[in-house]
Amino acid sequence: MLGRILLILMVVVLNVSGLFAAKYPSETHEKTKHFSKRALPSEVTHKILNVAVCEMAPFAFLKNGDDSYRGISIDVWEFIARKNGISFKYVPVTKEEGIKGISERKYDILLGGIPDFVQEKGREFEYTLPFYVSGLGVAALKSDPLKVVIDYFISWNFFKVILFLLIFIIVQTFTIWIFERKINPNYKGGFWNGIGNGLWWSAGIAALNEAGDVSTKSMWGRCIAVFWMFGALIMVNIFTGSIASKLTVGELSVNIEELTDLRRLKVVCLDGTESKQFLDDHLISCKAVPSLTEGLNSLNHNDAQALVYNEPALKYEMNNHPNPNIKFIPAGIVNQYYSFMVPRGSDILYFLNQEILELLNMQEVRSILLRYFGNGQDMRNE
Repeated sequence: MLGRILLILMVVVLNVSGLFAAKYPSETHEKTKHFSKRALPSEVTHKILNVAVCEMAPFAFLKNGDDSYRGISIDVWEFIARKNGISFKYVPVTKEEGIKGISERKYDILLGGIPDFVQEKGREFEYTLPFYVSGLGVAALKSDPLKVVIDYFISWNFFKVILFLLIFIIVQTFTIWIFERKINPNYKGGFWNGIGNGLWWSAGIAALNEAGDVSTKSMWGRCIAVFWMFGALIMVNIFTGSIASKLTVGELSVNIEELTDLRRLKVVCLDGTESKQFLDDHLISCKAVPSLTEGLNSLNHNDAQALVYNEPALKYEMNNHPNPNIKFIPAGIVNQYYSFMVPRGSDILYFLNQEILELLNMQEVRSILLRYFGNGQDMRNE
């Protein structure tokens, strides 16, 4: 009898437990099931997503004479949407409108060239994984070394160096002649003969740092000669160093990896941009121009040595309007991460992250970048 009672109680307990589990499923089990699936949430698949677009080439912009968008962000998103059968519509917005709309859940996704930044108070949004990493880029004029040297030889700076060198030789000649004219036969035979020999000695010291067949005899003459020898050595080094420096600056070595590398150049940037603010914050002198076209023209006309600007926009412009005299330099200054923006706690954030990872792994993003930057540009995301 006792055994039957225990058996009945066990059956009752198991049934009650089963009903309780069916009515109140485990919260942990629900979360695990939700995040382990990569499919779109059911509430998203049955509606048309509002995709806000902030225009900024090369990430999102309208085609000429057409009302359809194109760009890096657009291509990445449309690849994901087409693959998964997502319905959506584009809504053009400004940067501020888009961020405000995402924070208020007015839009489901925000596309455009908006790099990740620290959220302001009252803004509620999240970023997906970045599909492109970039920073500030530098455009520089390709210089022919021979042309750089020729231009330097006919410049006012070169004339000043030569003038100073001539004055140095003349003063050196008269000083030696004054001390040597009475006891040194090389400086006798009249004023012009002595000056001629002194000039020959000074030129030999300046050019070869040796006196040749003309030597000094007096003690003061030799003291002055030693002084002028060291002076000539310094002058020659300054002269050769100025030419080497001109060649280095003219060639603009691609190893611009530090801010100090920009301080020795004539830099231009676009007024009112992040690049201008960055250069001002780091006390780097630059000339502001109103447009990217004008900045590139400044390089082409030798009015500047480097143009600092947003790297992807600079690459895109140089690919669309190639100039054989201007080269792009990946400066490696500042990193900016380009992503999609979604409302905080969005149901599609995890799904988008998985899709972006897959695109990166299958090199699809690199193919998209090549459409806008071409083969000749440096690829950060390779």
